[in-house]
Amino acid sequence: LSPDDVDAAFHDAAGVEQGLFPHQIEGVAFLLGRQRAILADDMGLGKTRQAIVALRHAAPNGPYLVVCPASVKRNWAREIQTGAPGASTHVIEGGAGRRAETGAGARAETPLDPEWVIVNYDLLGKHMHTLERAAWAGIVFDEAHYLKNHTSARSKLARQLAASFRPVVYLLTGTPLTSRPRDLFVLLQLVGHPLGRSFLSFAKRYCAAERNEFGWQTRGASNIEELTVQLHGVMLRRSKDQVLALPPKLRTWLPVQVPKGTGVRDMRKVVELLMGERDPAPGSAIDQRRLRGRLLQAVTKARQRVAGVKVEATIDFVNGAVEQGEKVIVFSCFEEPMDALASAFKDAAVVLTGKTPADRRQDLVDRFQNDDRIRIFLANIIAGGIGTNLTAATQVVFNDLDWVPANHWQAEDRIYRIGQLKPAFVTYIVAEKTLDDFVAALLEQKARTIGVLE
Repeated sequence: LSPDDVDAAFHDAAGVEQGLFPHQIEGVAFLLGRQRAILADDMGLGKTRQAIVALRHAAPNGPYLVVCPASVKRNWAREIQTGAPGASTHVIEGGAGRRAETGAGARAETPLDPEWVIVNYDLLGKHMHTLERAAWAGIVFDEAHYLKNHTSARSKLARQLAASFRPVVYLLTGTPLTSRPRDLFVLLQLVGHPLGRSFLSFAKRYCAAERNEFGWQTRGASNIEELTVQLHGVMLRRSKDQVLALPPKLRTWLPVQVPKGTGVRDMRKVVELLMGERDPAPGSAIDQRRLRGRLLQAVTKARQRVAGVKVEATIDFVNGAVEQGEKVIVFSCFEEPMDALASAFKDAAVVLTGKTPADRRQDLVDRFQNDDRIRIFLANIIAGGIGTNLTAATQVVFNDLDWVPANHWQAEDRIYRIGQLKPAFVTYIVAEKTLDDFVAALLEQKARTIGVLE
């Protein structure tokens, strides 16, 4: 961008201020200065609002398409009504023939009539024929890290949509890099960055790619400082510390003792597999996939056992916080601990999992935020870790550990966002001398890699 372009973008952003925070005005200016861009602010800094304001100014006649996880569709509809009162909005639902429309002028003839159409990633394939025929003025891919696998169907469909009619395209994500540099490739493709032209070239330069008997391995990281510079023109990322005067967030790892030998049998199976006790035809791609599947199954069983035996310690910790008058969010990766926690807390808790219907999720959030009788929000780390504003809580507790640090950070930031007035306390329950020790070390190593890019 030339200096004149930058000045013009800031002037336009200031003109549509609409009660935005200063960092949001800067974000709107960044988006307005580009046909395609990645807004990668920390969770809780208002990326949704910035995108709505920028899109309506960049392409005032619409229509606009929002592609997002199912769990945040209703929140998008609510935010659109806040930022653009009276705008017609159609939410494409999963059930056959189901419709959900809000706002003045919502009509039933076709889902393409409203000014805004909202669809979740899992429904793209089902509705692609209709969606790609619309002349979208702007498209937003929210939680764009959902597209990180460049060979997945949803990623291919997203690229297909972005190529139609050359719309304005904004990618929103609080975690552009969830584990490793290759996560960025699809995002760069969607915004038309030169680094998005060839995955192999990208992987050789930034993923320490190596070729072995199974093909190219692209799980590494290399030349990260250079990659950071390459992203400057197309991606804007701000942390809360940079732009907000929020209370502190304090993270604690709480070691707990569990029965000796918890998960050992499953981990012994992992060691046996790694030592070579595998099916015939070693060296084949099919054999490698089979081995990985068996390894993942054994490790997952060990993680589930550890998670289950930590529930008692989690209950004790949460009860102590509730007795002090605080509201608490508890995350788990597995169904069995969630059931045990729900049984322990009964009517004092609401529960959100992947099975919770999308049209009920916001009601659960509202109850937790506004009903003083509801003290605990129990959530699956994936289903509840995005798209929810839970600032009524001051405590986040992780009963168990996920492999991906970004999943934890997103979940933590359900309470650490605009609107939080009190210090935020995050506690990780860690079982000593178990698989938890390995997962915690892996999380720290991945976090260091990601931190270089921020």
